[in-house]
Amino acid sequence: MSQSARLQYIIRCLDHADGVTLREIAEHFEISTRQACRDIEYLRDQMGAPIAYDHRTRRYRLTTLWESYSNVDERLIITGAYLKAVFAKIRLGKYFEDELIASLYSGISDDVRRVLDRIEYRSQSIEVPDWNVLSTLIDAFARNLCVDMAYRNLSGEESNRRIEPGKLVNYGTSWYVVAYDHRRQTTRTFHLSRIVSIVLSKEPMSHAIEVSDKGYGIYLSGPLVPYTIRFTGNAARIVSTQTWSEDQKLVWQDDGSLLMTVSSASVDELVPSVLAYGHEAEPVSPRSFVDAYRKRVDLLLEKYGKK
Repeated sequence: MSQSARLQYIIRCLDHADGVTLREIAEHFEISTRQACRDIEYLRDQMGAPIAYDHRTRRYRLTTLWESYSNVDERLIITGAYLKAVFAKIRLGKYFEDELIASLYSGISDDVRRVLDRIEYRSQSIEVPDWNVLSTLIDAFARNLCVDMAYRNLSGEESNRRIEPGKLVNYGTSWYVVAYDHRRQTTRTFHLSRIVSIVLSKEPMSHAIEVSDKGYGIYLSGPLVPYTIRFTGNAARIVSTQTWSEDQKLVWQDDGSLLMTVSSASVDELVPSVLAYGHEAEPVSPRSFVDAYRKRVDLLLEKYGKK
């Protein structure tokens, strides 16, 4: 069995109070205790597992909660459910789908394996990219070349652009490319579905593109600004279980409301997200966020005649 499966098994055993012995690992996988010891050392030295050895019982245990790798079975099940939903949309092919899922689930315990068919992820939509567009962008990455494209904006206006692709991102089930736009002379985010045509250019890329791995939304370039939102009632309970950005902060208030602070390079996507929670959500700061929210509410009231 693969090292990945062994590591999953060992992590699960370490996560329990009794821990695990080298002999138990060796017998379970029919390997030597020396190999089992190397696996333990890999987890401790390469993956940073807080492992301690009890000489009296000869058992290995975690000294503290290893949060990143606790509940490994449950994490793998949820990951597998997501993958199956994606496979259903992109049609990777049964052979590759079965191989990937089998590899992912190879280290799951027998008890948990019996409930796999009871867990399912359903997505309203998963955008499948135009494979020619995706292939051209990946080729541009590999050869460090610009691309020329015809791009249609939200208003339906078409323009020709030369861009330097920096990163492909799937956000909210849709695909985007963050790139340096020669026409605008700045970093922009382009929706792949609005690319009408695309060809590889002979011009090499020459601009460094800074793309943030943090922050809320698809605007991944530009300075991040902290935005704070107050949630009440059921919205507060729902949001407390969600991750909007890696650096978010959640603070419960004495009145039962929840303050969420997230960083974003643009307020444009945050306003609709707040509106989605109706009267149980409102922006708190900065002032520009509050003003943008109120402007959007006024426009909605004007449109539907409820002023």
